[in-house]
Amino acid sequence: MGDFLKIKELGYLQRGLDLTVTRVNSVAANIANAETPGYKAVNVEFEKNLAAAMGKDFGMTGTNPRHYPLMGKGINGVQPEITQVVEGARLDGNTVNPDQEMNNLVSARMEYETMIAALNKKLSGVTSVLQSAGR
Repeated sequence: MGDFLKIKELGYLQRGLDLTVTRVNSVAANIANAETPGYKAVNVEFEKNLAAAMGKDFGMTGTNPRHYPLMGKGINGVQPEITQVVEGARLDGNTVNPDQEMNNLVSARMEYETMIAALNKKLSGVTSVLQSAGR
């Protein structure tokens, strides 16, 4: 079961990385449009949805399309919550706060680097298991 959990964790990390890239792209778009009149900044949140899916993802899995339908889509079904920022608009209607967006970018980069480090650690563990099994 321990090796199975390592493989599951790889899926969680992969989905977390995908969602973090979505966040970085939205922050980059916000920064790029900081001077665009009427542009509404976008926030990407996914942590609650990811945590909920991680808790549910250890349930049944379907192996045949004729099986009973499963509840939810597990980790791959996690979608980000994308919202427009409406408060704090300037006179031209733009809601981008460049200082906040730079902070968001730094936070997203730290999240990404942390997940990459965890992914590398898990992959080296899986590699070790595979190598020892081949002996």
